[in-house]
Amino acid sequence: MSSVRPELKFSDASEERGFYRRFASLPPKPSQTIRIVDRGEYYTILGQDAIFVAENVYHTQAVLKDFRVDAAVAKQLAEPTKYVTMSPQVIASLLKMALLEQGFKVEIYDRSWKLLKSASPGNIDQVDDLMNVSVDSSVVLASVKFQFNASDGFCVLGVSYVDSNSYKIGMLDIVDNEVYSNFESFLIQLGVKECLLPDLRNNESFSAELKKVTGVIERCGCVVTFVKNSEFNNKDVEADLAKLCGDELATSLPRFSKLALASCNALIGYQQLLNNAGNEGSYQIVEYSLSEFMKLDASAVKALSIFPQGPSTQSGMATSGKFGGNGKITSLLQLLNKCKTNAGVRLLNEWLKQPLSDKGSIEKRHNLVDYLVDQLELRSILRDDYLPLVPDVRRLTKKLNRNGSLEDVLKVYQFAQRIPEINGVLKENLDALSEGSHVKDLVLETWYNPLNEHVEPLHKFQEMVETTVDLEAYEETNEFMIKVEFNDELARIRTELVDLKDKIRTIHLDTSDDLGFDPEKKLKLENHHVHGWCMRLTRNDAKALRQHKKYLELSTVKAGIYFSTKELKLLSDEIGTLQQDYDRKQSALVKEIVTITLSYSPVLEKLSLVLANLDVLCSFAHVSSYAPIPYVRPVMYDMHAGQRKMELLASRHPLVEAQDEVTFISNDVVLEADSSGFAIITGPNMGGKSTYIRQVGVICLLAQIGCFVPCDAAEITIVDAILCRVGAGDSQLKGVSTFMAEMLETASILRNATKNSLIIIDELGRGTSTYDGFGLAWSISEHIAKNIGCFALFATHFHELTALADDCPNVTNLHVVAHVEEKSHKSDDITLLYKVEPGISDQSFGIHVAEVVQFPSKIVKMAKRKATELDDIKEETECLKKLKCSPEHIAKGSEVLKNLLQEWASILRAENLDQQLDDESIQELCIDKLRSLVNSSDELNSCEKNFKDWVTAQLL
Repeated sequence: MSSVRPELKFSDASEERGFYRRFASLPPKPSQTIRIVDRGEYYTILGQDAIFVAENVYHTQAVLKDFRVDAAVAKQLAEPTKYVTMSPQVIASLLKMALLEQGFKVEIYDRSWKLLKSASPGNIDQVDDLMNVSVDSSVVLASVKFQFNASDGFCVLGVSYVDSNSYKIGMLDIVDNEVYSNFESFLIQLGVKECLLPDLRNNESFSAELKKVTGVIERCGCVVTFVKNSEFNNKDVEADLAKLCGDELATSLPRFSKLALASCNALIGYQQLLNNAGNEGSYQIVEYSLSEFMKLDASAVKALSIFPQGPSTQSGMATSGKFGGNGKITSLLQLLNKCKTNAGVRLLNEWLKQPLSDKGSIEKRHNLVDYLVDQLELRSILRDDYLPLVPDVRRLTKKLNRNGSLEDVLKVYQFAQRIPEINGVLKENLDALSEGSHVKDLVLETWYNPLNEHVEPLHKFQEMVETTVDLEAYEETNEFMIKVEFNDELARIRTELVDLKDKIRTIHLDTSDDLGFDPEKKLKLENHHVHGWCMRLTRNDAKALRQHKKYLELSTVKAGIYFSTKELKLLSDEIGTLQQDYDRKQSALVKEIVTITLSYSPVLEKLSLVLANLDVLCSFAHVSSYAPIPYVRPVMYDMHAGQRKMELLASRHPLVEAQDEVTFISNDVVLEADSSGFAIITGPNMGGKSTYIRQVGVICLLAQIGCFVPCDAAEITIVDAILCRVGAGDSQLKGVSTFMAEMLETASILRNATKNSLIIIDELGRGTSTYDGFGLAWSISEHIAKNIGCFALFATHFHELTALADDCPNVTNLHVVAHVEEKSHKSDDITLLYKVEPGISDQSFGIHVAEVVQFPSKIVKMAKRKATELDDIKEETECLKKLKCSPEHIAKGSEVLKNLLQEWASILRAENLDQQLDDESIQELCIDKLRSLVNSSDELNSCEKNFKDWVTAQLL
């Protein structure tokens, strides 16, 4: 980050006043929008935005400066009179942070406050060149138009989306329930960054449903943008799509509804796709299917730590491997990202959001990972020697489209040269496998044949580059130029330039002899950016120039004095003119070469995807091999075939075991649909319940994206969804309490789950009273166990919930083990063993855990005393319930008890024993007298037997 921050300069006072006056007259902006002024060599940000930048980019307010403004404008401004200036390097960091991490929108103006560019999280095309970073996940913008059907209780969503990185436009209809769980899965699967909605906030008929849809979008870490409802129409959308997608449109459009086409129209207008001529014919229409992949809800993405938590979650930015730092691994993306290419990182992001549901597709990936685990040498060669040299084809294509250069063309040329080398390494390794080998056929099908097939059309491109581009000049001097032999006019100009430069070098040598300075060390010949070709001497040596009138001094700088001669000046001017002609001619030829290169974009993209697939699977093999305990290949079962089961032997949580200085205690997991599909886990806080249930979800996810899993052995039935309810996070800024958030997530689970799903619930019912919470936990658990029948893991402190196993044969009880050593009657020592075993935990050990983390001793003692009191009350209450005495019996018994205690007190006073109760021997004597009274009381013996037993137990 540059530390140079230029001042905000104006040519005169009137220009400055006009600048601030126009700033003050701008329409109000939303708080989530940043306005930037492009001033040529630097950028300026004013007002509240400047303070935001100072605090979030520079992390100090020392960079803020005051701008001079007259009283009238100051009064008009509703902003602080502060500004900050930024270099292009810093503006790139700001754009990345604002758009990709924090979900802001950006507007860039010229110095007259005319809007030049705008960008939002789902639409970064206009500022992509300023950001100068490779985006590690697809930037997807979606648009939705809804049709509510109140009588049937469902809603139809016409959805459209555009991925400008892969040039895809997708459309689909989603039939959804009242909690929009299918729409939530769509947002998660595609990683949508921004969603357009029709602005119906003032329409009472739609406002309630619009609020629910907005809540779902925001829960998925997506930005909501409201667009005029009139933009959601299907007028002229077919003609617009025809321009963007070309000939394939005619057969594609009939499949899509008017709702989806209307949402697509709003999306095309918002992203201004038709304003860029380069987009014509570049896009492909796709029909997206939700059922192709495992469903994940927003809570599952967070609970399973799929992406780094915090602002960077939205962008999915990689923070390990080639693209990350050395920080702590806190997400699956960080753990698995050992990719060597930008396309590989993007594909890994995509796979993590779209785990497969088809057994055949999953096993293909497992077979390839298995092959790469065994072929260590092949994997090392690919990861160390070839994949790191593969360029980011998507970014390269965008640069070629925008203002391509010969440098970009040569990067494509080098990429095309590398493909046969990679295929040669694959072929050499395949030759060692026997013919007809299943793995050999799979490698040929997945990598070798596609690479071979797609690289064939690039041969003509390579010939074109070798014919037109001066590759020798590039290798020797790193210059990018057209071969002079390629064009006669270019060759003529080049010959003249060479002759003129020879004459200039002759003048340089003659001057060296004349002045007596070494032409290599003292007398420098330079091509100055202002003076053209000239010579330079240090200030001390330049004294010799005064003795010769033919030398013309041009300028004096710290490095010395620039000078020339009349002849040199004429030659320099002539070279400048010829160089302009040469550059102009070369530029026209470069444009032709760039246009030809762009025609190969579809082939380049296909090659990039094949190599991205190879990169990700190499990464899976690397992670599986070098884990603290190597991962194993799971045995997969189809969700629709036979009995559903999940058996994970010595399973581990991959993120926890990857931490330094952690020895992970592995646990077995056995879930079978009819006998143990629903597991209730009880036990102490910090005992490992949450880790245990989460690791099951993580292992299922890893298996279904094609990676090996952290177990000693694993048999997994494919699940169609992982649905989670964990934690207790408030959304107070959105008016959603802890309990409300819990109920919304749980409602979504109940609506979305099928018998083939996996549900993970951690501490349901803690956001309300104990009795209400337990009632909800019981009814929800019973519904899942009896009506849905899917795999479920429920960690809870409601020990009473374990009784559900008596009613439901598919419910099993597990507990995490804790060992308590009784050292004295005052204190217990707890050891958390992190083992999960069958059975029920009889207590939660909450106070013991408080002692472990060194709570103040007074608070711990008070907690123990209060807990004992509550236990006593509970026991008494339960005892009375068990007696089943009538109110008359209880009233009579209470009167008897009162009489007995009064008689006992009279005896103690008569014998003067009530004054000596501190003496232990006297206490025992007093208790003996009470025992005699109870045993001999005719009145007590006449009471209900159950009540008499209770009174006797309480007194004695």
